[in-house]
Amino acid sequence: MTYELPTAKGPARDVATQGGYLIGFSVQALVALLRALLRRRLSLSETVTQVLFIGRVSTGPSLLLMIPIGVFIAVSVGELAGRIGAGGYSGAVVAFIVVGQAAALVCALMMAGVAGSAICTDLGSRKIREEVDALEVMGIDVVERLVAPRLVAAVVVSLALCSMVTFGGVLACYLYHIYVQHLPAGTFMATFSQYGRTSDFVMALVKAAVFGLTSTLVATFKGLHTKGGPRGVADSVNEAVVIAFALVFVVNAALSALYTVIVPAVGSY
Repeated sequence: MTYELPTAKGPARDVATQGGYLIGFSVQALVALLRALLRRRLSLSETVTQVLFIGRVSTGPSLLLMIPIGVFIAVSVGELAGRIGAGGYSGAVVAFIVVGQAAALVCALMMAGVAGSAICTDLGSRKIREEVDALEVMGIDVVERLVAPRLVAAVVVSLALCSMVTFGGVLACYLYHIYVQHLPAGTFMATFSQYGRTSDFVMALVKAAVFGLTSTLVATFKGLHTKGGPRGVADSVNEAVVIAFALVFVVNAALSALYTVIVPAVGSY
């Protein structure tokens, strides 16, 4: 199999071509991953290496991004709640925003912008150095050897990141509620436990896993289809990040709408 895209003959046709090839590549990669798992051919050493690599480049930025987001939410919620006399419900708002939406989106941004760009750069560099072609000549399944471990690693790291940034965001809001607004901790915990549900956190984990999988599929696709030397690698990384961001927000809207249909809101049942 050769990883070459046809020459673009216009913006609209280029978008359609890349979209079709991306869908086909995604199906092929998921099938290869399933086949590797069933046949126990998944490279564990490569998977562990990618987990450590993606976790190392994503953990710090994720926490640094989530803490100010949590404080911003706490400040906004605290100001608005104070104006309407509902300062005690800040815990409920934190449960809705941080656990339900913000944590998964922060993971998505990190997986697309940080981990995805690193994966695309790695595979793109291998492509222009003809290492990918060498693997194909030796009869090695490139998708199974290079893409499948990265997909597994992305899902594992996404789940871990979502848990950590959720804790960090809730903790930042909790500390702001106590030490800045000088409101009782019991009020925050009471409303947080009342309106925060386990299903919200589970859905956040599902979103994070899907976002990580989507971003990695885009990054590996663009990396393996890189051409044009070092400049082509840079172009592939830029395109991968933009495409991943766009797909993540579309997928997030679809999953959020599906979740509201499956799980009724608190107080509606």
